[in-house]
Amino acid sequence: MASHLNPSLKYRTENFLSQPFQFQRGEGKIKIKKVQRKINLQFKHIVLFFLLMAGLFYSFQRFYLFLISWENLSIKEAQILCQREAVKKELEQMIREEKLGNILLLDMDRLQSVLERHRWVQEARIRKVFPSSLRIEIKEREPAALLKKDRYYLIDEQGVELEPMESRENISLPVFVDANDFRTDSPEKLKLAWDCLKSLPSHLREQVDTLDLTEYGNLILQFKNSPTKIMLGDNQFSQKIELFLKTRDRLENQFGPLESVNLRLEDRIYFKAQAQPNPRGESLLNPQKEVE
Repeated sequence: MASHLNPSLKYRTENFLSQPFQFQRGEGKIKIKKVQRKINLQFKHIVLFFLLMAGLFYSFQRFYLFLISWENLSIKEAQILCQREAVKKELEQMIREEKLGNILLLDMDRLQSVLERHRWVQEARIRKVFPSSLRIEIKEREPAALLKKDRYYLIDEQGVELEPMESRENISLPVFVDANDFRTDSPEKLKLAWDCLKSLPSHLREQVDTLDLTEYGNLILQFKNSPTKIMLGDNQFSQKIELFLKTRDRLENQFGPLESVNLRLEDRIYFKAQAQPNPRGESLLNPQKEVE
């Protein structure tokens, strides 16, 4: 029986081609292991790093000391923007007394606090202008009334006394008066006065002459060019003034000029006419009357 130890090339080729190839995708990314080199940290490396950091800190320190002692950074000028020339001069004197020094070391919050202690300064805005200047913008307090005590004082809405005045001539602001010179309950009385003024329309507010705050909780208002004292209590000021203006002409036509009007009660008006002289020149007192 014959056997072929070497099959022909034909059969071997057919068997090889008859087997299909299979391609398989990898299930994930192939991890590449990085080769890490170990650095041997020696003592000399530590010494060099320490010397480098010390050099940096030393250089920074010397540079900082140079800046804070440099003459070119010393504050030489402070520009103050202010409306009142007298206030500007007083603030300049305050700044000179402060000895401001180096612009980098200036405590702006402290300087602002110092300037705002001035009676006319409501707010101070400070800006550094390098290398050696300051720009200071001043928001001044606005006079809103005159306070009558031992003399007249200009005050703002916070009650800060701005300036003493010898008289009220040529000043159209309302005057706050108190027979006790505001020695007691001053904050409450001033608040009552401001509440009254703010409740009035602008054309009436400009006509207010005096606000008498002597009696606690009872504000007495008097308009310019009018002798009538209007008792308003402590609330509803605008409504009560409107009621008075509606009834004033009728009352004066019937009873003559009014000395006082009491509007503290909501449903009625008490008023007192001025005393009328009789033919002999003697005054006749008019009793208080009531109108519902």
